[in-house]
Amino acid sequence: MRGKVVETPRRMANYFKTEDRKTKGRRIGDHLASTDINDNDDDPMPRDNGDNKHGTRCAGEVASVAFNDYCGIGVAYNASIGGVRMLDGTVNDAVEARALGLNPEHIDIYSASWGPEDDGKTVDGPGPLARRAFIYGVTSGRKGKGSIFVWASGNGGRHTDSCNCDGYTNSIFTLSISSATQGGYKPWYLEECSSTLATTYSSGTPGHDKSVATVDMDPKLRPDRICTVEHTGTSASAPLAAGICALALEANPELTWRDMQYLVVLTSRPGPLEKESGWIVNGVKRKVSHKFGYGLMDAGAMVTLAEQWTTAPPQHICKSQEINEEKEIQSIYGATLTVHMDVDGCHGTYNDVRFLEHVQCKLSLRFFPRGNLRIALTSPMGTTSTLLFERPRDILSSNFDDWPFLSVHFWGERADGRWTLQILNAGSRHVNQHGKSFPYHGDTCWPCHESCETCAGAGQDSCLTCAPAHLRVLDLAVCLQQCPESYYEDTDASICVPCESNCGSCQDKPDHCTSCDHHLVLYNNKCYAACPMYTYETEDYRLIFIGILKKWQLIFYGTATDPIRLKGGAGGRQSNQPLLSVAFPTAPSAPLAQGSSILFSGTPATSFAGTFHGYSNVYDVAGSDKVEVSASASNGNALENGASEGGGLDGRRILYDCDPECDSQGCYGKGPSQCIGCKHYKLDGYYSDRGICAKCYLSCMTCSGPRRDQCVVCPKGWQLAAGECHPECPGGFFKGEFGCQKCHHFCRFCKGEGPLECTSCPPQFMLEGGLCMECLSSQYYDPPTQLCRPCHPTCRTCTGPGPYSCKTCTFPLHLERLDNQCVPCCSEGVSPPDCCQCEQETGECLNSSPGGKRRTAAAADGGEASPVVGAQDSSTLRLAPFTTVTALAIGGCATVVVLFGLIFAVLQVHSNCNSCWKQGYEKLPTRSRNVRTEKISLAEDEEIVSDQDDDEEQLFTKT
Repeated sequence: MRGKVVETPRRMANYFKTEDRKTKGRRIGDHLASTDINDNDDDPMPRDNGDNKHGTRCAGEVASVAFNDYCGIGVAYNASIGGVRMLDGTVNDAVEARALGLNPEHIDIYSASWGPEDDGKTVDGPGPLARRAFIYGVTSGRKGKGSIFVWASGNGGRHTDSCNCDGYTNSIFTLSISSATQGGYKPWYLEECSSTLATTYSSGTPGHDKSVATVDMDPKLRPDRICTVEHTGTSASAPLAAGICALALEANPELTWRDMQYLVVLTSRPGPLEKESGWIVNGVKRKVSHKFGYGLMDAGAMVTLAEQWTTAPPQHICKSQEINEEKEIQSIYGATLTVHMDVDGCHGTYNDVRFLEHVQCKLSLRFFPRGNLRIALTSPMGTTSTLLFERPRDILSSNFDDWPFLSVHFWGERADGRWTLQILNAGSRHVNQHGKSFPYHGDTCWPCHESCETCAGAGQDSCLTCAPAHLRVLDLAVCLQQCPESYYEDTDASICVPCESNCGSCQDKPDHCTSCDHHLVLYNNKCYAACPMYTYETEDYRLIFIGILKKWQLIFYGTATDPIRLKGGAGGRQSNQPLLSVAFPTAPSAPLAQGSSILFSGTPATSFAGTFHGYSNVYDVAGSDKVEVSASASNGNALENGASEGGGLDGRRILYDCDPECDSQGCYGKGPSQCIGCKHYKLDGYYSDRGICAKCYLSCMTCSGPRRDQCVVCPKGWQLAAGECHPECPGGFFKGEFGCQKCHHFCRFCKGEGPLECTSCPPQFMLEGGLCMECLSSQYYDPPTQLCRPCHPTCRTCTGPGPYSCKTCTFPLHLERLDNQCVPCCSEGVSPPDCCQCEQETGECLNSSPGGKRRTAAAADGGEASPVVGAQDSSTLRLAPFTTVTALAIGGCATVVVLFGLIFAVLQVHSNCNSCWKQGYEKLPTRSRNVRTEKISLAEDEEIVSDQDDDEEQLFTKT
């Protein structure tokens, strides 16, 4: 099978090897795809210390053998796989270049799960040698078809990192792969960026989502753990993608590195991941996301399309004019710098780009703190791609120097037109340039370290500016009195600038090396692992100049013709069975495809003697919208004889009309399922090769599906909004240059773009000067008028009008929660209704009395009470009903007491009369046995027995 994969994981690239099938799902490693750069030998077996399991796990996902009963099979179980040990020692540009340039004629796919630190503040990428390895791989690898580099997009989500700041995933040469949880959501570690091409499944929230199952470390080290179900992160996603790419290569070994990217873009499915927000539709109606790229990779669809795929046209590279005019980026939060560039896509030149693939935007800017910036690029077709999201941890550096921000969101769009770049100060971090303290925990200010002038924390590594006589070390964020080794001093800026990687020392600028790290050689003030071409090494590790390769720059990447249209035609023209009919109104003058059947049109076939040798079925297209089979050859030399009547041609002629749903490209035969292209129904760039042409929804002129929200073009005079056609722009949209555009999310309805063009607002927002504003804390929202109204003067915050809607109070009033009224504390000995008893410690009202509710009722009867505390007329008005109620209560209580006393007196008199009776009782000792007694059971409660009788029973006799 095609698909030799080399695995170079993020932490440790382990050798993936086994002895035979009995070794629990593992496979013998491909020695031609393996090496140990750290120990400089051919055996990449890592140290068995339990920490080097990462590479084995990644390799198991790709190529675990079929039919094993242990850890599951690999995605491409027929693929051979190797390992590169490179991260278990010093890692530099030369080491990376050796790994990426390993045996490119033998290795098809390089799977990598490593890169710069995912710390939310690093901006770094491949060095000159690694970049050269990338370029050589895609231009010369696989016998000119190009090496395929699959890269994990990064795990810096918890630090709000952006994979656009990772120069490996931000490269046009890599297939950048993101992750999704088993439920189709963004995992906590995911980095959002515009360079992500697609997604595969991986781990999610620990304890909630499953992780990836694969083989684990060498069983000799841990025999109880030969398998794992805990492989995690984008490191687990990239190998799955590499395995799927290997399957596509098995189906079509002639795929180039760009063909593979086309297959991923065209077959990845957004559907399983659409529960997560952030999807946009680009100018050619493809859904794409900063989280997931073009969606979840589909191995079946990718293999099917690979079998039909025709090689994409040559890549054209169009570099726009460089604009060097300086523009200010204001430090005010929310300030936006907008610049435009009109380009023609190098039209009329050899580098003509009409159908985009990658777009790079090279920027050089300075802003502090750099992490506050959000950068977005909008294409002529209206697609906005965010090239950089805010990175709150990126507070130490301030520069982007020719950084090539990459976006794949414009794939298939046209290049010519106006491009708009927006740079927004979107971060909330503000730097105080005065004083020597930093804010922490509310309003408390803590002193900076003694070496800092201003800082972001108390430590020595939190300096923003340095104290006098100190130099700021840029990458370490510390202030020192002299620069350390491998740094040079910029005296004007009072900073220590790190030398370029591998420089032992440098002078004047980081890339001007004056000495190199051990075993590296110096050439033109650069450090190299080996001598460049046309140079040789001297005894002092310096290089003598013979020749030089100059640097070049890229912006637009694409083709002059549409590869998808080429695929739609050529793929449909190949068949394993004889084609019955074909119609093609505009005829090319050369064969359209090769295979077991070939279609030919235009110039008579007889003029191309020998062209069709070896084809079992040859057809000549004759009519503009008719299908005419002029020959059906039984041997490969049929048309070499010149005449349609001879040479084995049977002379059959079959005429068909194309279906009315077919467009001007014609058809393969009868019915709507044989259309080359559809008149109305565009199948997401695939034309008619996925199914039968069908009518669009009534309001659509052309569409991407049968539903009303799948319109692509509307009838004349109608407007397109969110995929639907309307006579006018519906609510929530405004008519813009490219049809109906969605209002800013602040607005409910609007008349233009941006937050200042609102005409009405969502609930709880007030319209003022075209801007929807949320009510202040001292205001409440009034729904009838849709305005923010001030709270009652006694209320600090409130839910409505009047003094009985308070949530908090103005000083020194206190909130009585029974009626939500703000009242003062009662003075000593006084309890009028307009005050409350206050808790001494908390200051809150003690609502033990129900008077609060009564006061509310009284106020409702008599109108709103005056907010002025202690007003005599208000108190008198509200006191009258309370006096009446109190008198009635006291009278009722007195009546009850008198009645109880009378009843008690009557009962006492009746009890005293019993002592006048002539009969009574006397107490007898319990031990007397001679007296005849009659026991009487007394039904008295146990509680009334006196304490003195507890020790003996009491018996009574009737005398």
